[in-house]
Amino acid sequence: MEELLYMIYGKHPKSMKLYPEAEKIINIIREKGSVSRDELANILNIDLDSPNGKKHFYNLVSPMFNRILVSEHKGKSVYYRLSYDLFRVYIDGIRRKAKYYLIKNAENEKDDEDKQ
Repeated sequence: MEELLYMIYGKHPKSMKLYPEAEKIINIIREKGSVSRDELANILNIDLDSPNGKKHFYNLVSPMFNRILVSEHKGKSVYYRLSYDLFRVYIDGIRRKAKYYLIKNAENEKDDEDKQ
C-alpha cells in the first residue's frame, strides 16, 4: 500500500502525513464498492461545512483522481469508487514517458507491452 500512496501523494513530509487517512479512504471504498462524499467525510470525522474540513477532505481525495479514483454524480450526491482500469492507464502513461526519456531511439525499441 505504501508504494501506491507514494505514487499518488509523493514522499514530502507534509504529504506523508496524509497516508494513514488516504489508506483508510482506499480501504473503505474497496470494501463498500461505492461511497458518497458525505458518508466518506462522516467516516473520517471531517466536517465538509467548515472551510478547513472541506480543504482537508479535498487534499486527501484530489490526488487520487485520474490515478485510482472515479467520481459519479447520482442526483445531487457525489459517489466515489476505485478504478483499476484508470490506474493501468496512469501506469502506462508513466511507462511511455520513461521509455521516451530513458531509452535512446525508444521508438525503435519494442517491449513486452508493445508486442501484444
